[in-house]
Amino acid sequence: MIRWFAILALLQVVAFWKILGRMGFPPWLAIMASIPVVNLVMLYYVALTSWPNERLLPPPDAGSPDAKF
Repeated sequence: MIRWFAILALLQVVAFWKILGRMGFPPWLAIMASIPVVNLVMLYYVALTSWPNERLLPPPDAGSPDAKF
């Protein structure tokens, strides 16, 4: 039983490591994803703050379909 928890925790850390790295956050935050209450706080932090990669992108053109109204 404990072996399955360890395997699932490792899979979760690998997924969070990849996702956080692509969003521009430090990937070592993925280790915090295996701590039960901290992962909820981290999830809300990532969802509600602006991502570092968004700050590097140029603003969209007003005529492009991706522009927000």
